[in-house]
Amino acid sequence: MHRTGHEEVHSGRPWLWTIIVGAVVVGLATWWIRPQSLSCSAASPTTTVITLPAAAPPTSVTPQQIPASEPQPAREPGEARFYAFSDGVACSLPDLPLDGYYVGVPTARYDGSAPCGSYVDIDGPLGSVRAEVVDRCPGCGANQYDLSRSAFEAIANSADGVAQVRISPVRDPNPAPELVYRVQQSSSPSWIGILFSGTGNPIAQVSLRPDSGGDYLPLRRGYDNYWSISGAGAGPFTAEVTDIYGHAAFVSGVTVSPGQLRHTGVRLYEIPADQPTTPPPPSAPVVVTTVVSAPAGCKP
Repeated sequence: MHRTGHEEVHSGRPWLWTIIVGAVVVGLATWWIRPQSLSCSAASPTTTVITLPAAAPPTSVTPQQIPASEPQPAREPGEARFYAFSDGVACSLPDLPLDGYYVGVPTARYDGSAPCGSYVDIDGPLGSVRAEVVDRCPGCGANQYDLSRSAFEAIANSADGVAQVRISPVRDPNPAPELVYRVQQSSSPSWIGILFSGTGNPIAQVSLRPDSGGDYLPLRRGYDNYWSISGAGAGPFTAEVTDIYGHAAFVSGVTVSPGQLRHTGVRLYEIPADQPTTPPPPSAPVVVTTVVSAPAGCKP
């Protein structure tokens, strides 16, 4: 059968068309799915900064521990022994638990009851304790102290009986105690004696002013830690209590009512509720840097 020239081309060389069509399809597919080149600007490194929070310091404090946030004065060397503590103390302080931490100071340091109601920190061979000055030790030498059994056992072995210690006064012990007062039994409008406890610091002066008006009248300190004055009247009075550091507190409604222990709700000084402790170290930033490689052909 005779074929035309056109039919001869298509029927005689089908493989050529197959190759041409296949090349076109592969080229289109390759162009469609090939990865796009990164621009030179994408080669710049990216930096991420992550700040980790600092861990908070521990805040728990046991009764024998001394708060680190308080200033720590130099401690003087001394000698301590324990004695059979009873509530009949020279400072006349009322309602002292028999198992509390107390210290009796030498007569020279007692100084007519000047340190009564204040606190001292005592370091011993086995630990440290904070004790309240409540008594006088008539038989103690210049640097000797009587400790209640509980206080002594916190710093030394009671079987030893005597311990070498280092001692220092405390200013503004934390927490600040509440002022409590008692009017002496023999008080009357012609003479009044008054005892303050819960001062925390040594008292420098107590004064009374009649609520009816007038000036503050200074009282005189007694060896038993009572403050007294003659001829002040029947009251009621406002008492001003000042410590040796200049803190002052005012207690109103003081009357000549002997014997009763009265809580005032007043504190000689205040300790802020959020008193700072040793601050934690600042947070350390962690820097994470991610570098994306520049595509070929990009200049640095």
